[in-house]
Amino acid sequence: MQEIRVKCHDRYEPDNWTTNGFKVTSEQGITAIQEALNRGPIIVQHWFYRGASSPFVLAVEVMDEFVTYVKTKTSAGDILQVWSFPEVCTKDNVVVQGKVPDLDGATPEGGAY
Repeated sequence: MQEIRVKCHDRYEPDNWTTNGFKVTSEQGITAIQEALNRGPIIVQHWFYRGASSPFVLAVEVMDEFVTYVKTKTSAGDILQVWSFPEVCTKDNVVVQGKVPDLDGATPEGGAY
């Protein structure tokens, strides 16, 4: 797959833009992401370059989803951090687990999940 490139909405020159440095959309980056996707979904944390906002987090299950997200939702300079869901999200590190109650506050004791 060819390296993905996107528009630059705010190329602030004092930030020292360069062609060096790791690009998440490089062949090496895309290969690492595909290898992770072969094991299961990935978690993507999207930091917005000069965005003055919190990062956006999403789960991706197939490469086409990731490529579409990059092409339509990112700008040059953004940072994407990627984790393998099955390697990071295990039963050993669940923060909380419970059922969502209905309007009466009841939850099923059983059920198919």
